Amino acid sequence: MARMNEVSQETNEMREKRISQSLPARVVVVGGGLAGLCTAIEAANCGAQVILLEKSDKLGGNSAKATSGINGWGTRPQATAGIIDGDKFFERDTFLSGVGGTCDEGYDEGLVRMLSVRSKDAIKWLSNFGIPLTILSQLGGHSRKRCHRAPDKADGTPVPIGFTIMRTLEQYVRTHLSKQVCVMTESSVVSLIQSKKQLNDGSERIRVLGLVFRPPGATEDVQLYADAVVLCTGGFSNDNTPTSLMREFAPHLFGRPTTNGPFATGDGVKMARAIGAQLVDMDKVQLHPTGFIDPKNPSSQTKYLGPEALRGSGGVLINTRGERFVNELDLRSVVSNAINQQGFVYPGSNGCCAAYCVLNEAAAKLFGPNALQFYWKTLGLFT
Repeated sequence: MARMNEVSQETNEMREKRISQSLPARVVVVGGGLAGLCTAIEAANCGAQVILLEKSDKLGGNSAKATSGINGWGTRPQATAGIIDGDKFFERDTFLSGVGGTCDEGYDEGLVRMLSVRSKDAIKWLSNFGIPLTILSQLGGHSRKRCHRAPDKADGTPVPIGFTIMRTLEQYVRTHLSKQVCVMTESSVVSLIQSKKQLNDGSERIRVLGLVFRPPGATEDVQLYADAVVLCTGGFSNDNTPTSLMREFAPHLFGRPTTNGPFATGDGVKMARAIGAQLVDMDKVQLHPTGFIDPKNPSSQTKYLGPEALRGSGGVLINTRGERFVNELDLRSVVSNAINQQGFVYPGSNGCCAAYCVLNEAAAKLFGPNALQFYWKTLGLFT
């Protein structure tokens, strides 16, 4: 197995020598969203043989649905646009957004620091695959323009950034890394294989040895052993099972519509918890302010996300009296609460509070006329 050194302490020559002198590790990645594909690529680049398991019939997850972009400071697009940003601004905005969480209480300040100082590297990493993250927006909860997304194509066709990132990385894995990364879809992981060792202080040390999963078309589960198992299974907002994590940790939001796919059922969290992993911030489920209500099916539990970029481009929220009632770029929690306080329940929606998002010509142009056409003409979400 190739052991990694601290990135800042390892030169390219040191890295290549370390990997060449090590036996390839077997790494199993559970989940085929952005986290899963990034993990698979980085593990393969470190010399590992990777098996990526995805329970759906295709890769992408909720990552493929993302439309607004990825946040980062110190990037080339920011420098080109003359935007003054830095770690103190990014971290301040993050702490303000994380009120009540472990980072807010001082337990995990290092995580916020890591998110901030590595944000530029994340955007550069994606850009190296040819993903053009050159369009900047200032979206909710941020004090600077730092959300990066792709420009429209030359013919005006919008480029959905989440789908574009996922398609690009998947193609890279299936072509350039086909000998190192085995991708298996329709493969549901059932449990983790573990070993336990009693320590002198009376505590137990648990080590994950692999997992049990059901291959596509199989009638029996299979054990798969590995040097490392990485859980990239996403969230749980569509967990309506008898063991629902939503019902347990966020009962006030249980039953509300979600923009998450049917795969977001918290499988990885449950498996880790079953072998003794401690959970944090499980009650911190975000209620996104804007999801489109389909007039053809207003009671649907799954909504199309109303992208943050709608408001970041200048869209304003108004109530049934035609009044603007909130700063649309405030924290998502603030905007969501403000919509609920207006008290307008959309007819036939099973109690969904609603508001109207209005864009003038300049805002529509900034968001992208073709993107609006997609929601309007293709999906029929508004008239």
